Amino acid sequence: MKNKILTAIVGLLLIFSLVSCDLTFTDPQAPISTVLTDDTTYEKIETDITKTIEEVKSACVGISVTYKTMGQEAMSIGSGVIYKMMDGDKEADENSTVVTCFVITNEHVVNTEGNLAKYNVYLGNGKYIEADSVGSDAANDLAVLTFNVNLKEYNLKAISIDNEEDNMPVEGNYCIAIGCPLSLDNYNYVSVGNIAKVSLTDIMHTAAINPGNSGGALFSITGKLIGINYQKSTIIEEEGEIIPIEGMGYTIPIWTVRDVVSDIESTYKDVERPKLGITVMTVNSTLNPEDSAKLPNTYPNEDEENKGKDFNQGVVVTAVEEGSNAANATSKDSDVVGLQVNDVVFKVNDTYVTRNTDISRELNLMLKGEEMSIVVLRNIDGSWKYLEYKTTLG
Repeated sequence: MKNKILTAIVGLLLIFSLVSCDLTFTDPQAPISTVLTDDTTYEKIETDITKTIEEVKSACVGISVTYKTMGQEAMSIGSGVIYKMMDGDKEADENSTVVTCFVITNEHVVNTEGNLAKYNVYLGNGKYIEADSVGSDAANDLAVLTFNVNLKEYNLKAISIDNEEDNMPVEGNYCIAIGCPLSLDNYNYVSVGNIAKVSLTDIMHTAAINPGNSGGALFSITGKLIGINYQKSTIIEEEGEIIPIEGMGYTIPIWTVRDVVSDIESTYKDVERPKLGITVMTVNSTLNPEDSAKLPNTYPNEDEENKGKDFNQGVVVTAVEEGSNAANATSKDSDVVGLQVNDVVFKVNDTYVTRNTDISRELNLMLKGEEMSIVVLRNIDGSWKYLEYKTTLG
């Protein structure tokens, strides 16, 4: 009995000593040992985030817009990010003094619905600098302002939007939102979250944003500009019940920002995007079997990459506006002018179309006078035909 008690005590002491020590476990299959330490834990992540915030905050500004409506002076606020600094006709460098800063923000921040507006960039500590409008793009909710500043008086920097590959968001990664929620008193307010979902047209994230964050930057943990915040979901109504929503912020992706800014700078005025002139409906034959007759069963043979695969989601034309770009489109494959009701829009400018937003995105990046290619699948006498149409957007 004593031996058993002694053995138990020794065993407990051994367990206690193991639990109390830092342990190193070596995987015999691994080339190096795996050490269970705190080197890569939250402390390091928090340090990385803190360093990034200190580096990028000097590119983030507030936006103040004053205007008159119904005889009364009104003001709206938003946020912005400096993406370029010019010293005359060259980019600013460490020797530059007075420079022109280019700022991205949202179109809805600067749009005063025709009322004469005055723009100011807010740099904190009660400091405002008057700004001018370069142009805006309502379809993509982006605008560009410029202001002149003496870099000897203000610590400002620009965040590049040129290298898209470095700025690609990754689902699950940390992200940092910087802006002026609710008031310019909350200048350069920081919130941290995660990238929740990435699509061609949107980035969804969990960093807290609120009114006033519009036009502000969303950064990666390494300080790359991911996009421009523009909206959040707050409530939905379901069967008469109001349901509050948290952690659903939306950002215009960097690839859209880069293209739109280029268009605005090329014209130095508001960008007018063309309309195709069709009404469409996204059909999923798996979810809605009754609509399956509106889609072909498989991809067309002309699509070498996917031919023979099931085709269960597509965009069907339900109406064509008379005299529109779509109605005037012509095809070398058909004598019929214009897209037709029940056509399935298969590709737009070599981009596969699976939902109506795919068409919108392509249109929102095109200018009037440019040519658009539209591939449709048309059911002719029970057989699906692959037809390529072209139209010059007016």
